[in-house]
Amino acid sequence: HNLRFIAYFARYILLLLGSIWVMLTVIFAWAEDQTLGNAIYFTLITGMTVGYGDITPVTPISKAASVAIAIVGVITSGIYVAIATRAVAISIRGQRLTRDSRPKQYDLE
Repeated sequence: HNLRFIAYFARYILLLLGSIWVMLTVIFAWAEDQTLGNAIYFTLITGMTVGYGDITPVTPISKAASVAIAIVGVITSGIYVAIATRAVAISIRGQRLTRDSRPKQYDLE
């Protein structure tokens, strides 16, 4: 039940972050006069905080957009890690409760 709530909540947060990425991609493409393909490439590379440096922002608007893309990328990565960690913790806790609730065959009491 708790994992479903987390998945429901995360779905909308990631949808919001994804729409912000799309908006920032369009802003970057417009400000730098890049093709949409180059802007998507730049957004993904910057969002994953790799930053190859083959496309660099020049205008102040695109520099602000690239900073925002990096921040959104770090937030998105953190959310993915948090969701995965929570799912594993819930799964382990569920297995541990199932294992501990079995009667012990060597109980002397």
